[in-house]
Amino acid sequence: MDTLFEQQLDDYHADVKAWKSKLALVRDELIFIDHLLHSYVFEPRTPNLFERLEQFKTDLKEIKESLNETEEVLAKHDAELSGLLDCETVACDAAFEHRHKEAKEHYRHFALEYGKIKQNIFSYCGKILKSNKK
Repeated sequence: MDTLFEQQLDDYHADVKAWKSKLALVRDELIFIDHLLHSYVFEPRTPNLFERLEQFKTDLKEIKESLNETEEVLAKHDAELSGLLDCETVACDAAFEHRHKEAKEHYRHFALEYGKIKQNIFSYCGKILKSNKK
């Protein structure tokens, strides 16, 4: 196996490791967001509060499902890395590069969708949290 290919595999593995690490942080953030949406810290007189919170809870459920799917895609992709060590043809290299780009795109799409949902929730919630005025 040539050194360039080995370096490419190391780079792919580093990418997947970084993505998995970021998804672990997302999973922790989702726990916080879930607790926030189910808490009683919101001003009850806020117009459409119930409807907005229910929509956010639905969005949260969907993003959790997407997170699970993304984690599965990355786990499968990561497992394929070890199989490439045994492959010594240019065709294997090209096929895996294509699969790596697909995994990257899957992760990127998830990250963008999650970022939008998180921004919407935090923006809305930040405006209507009960104040602790004394």
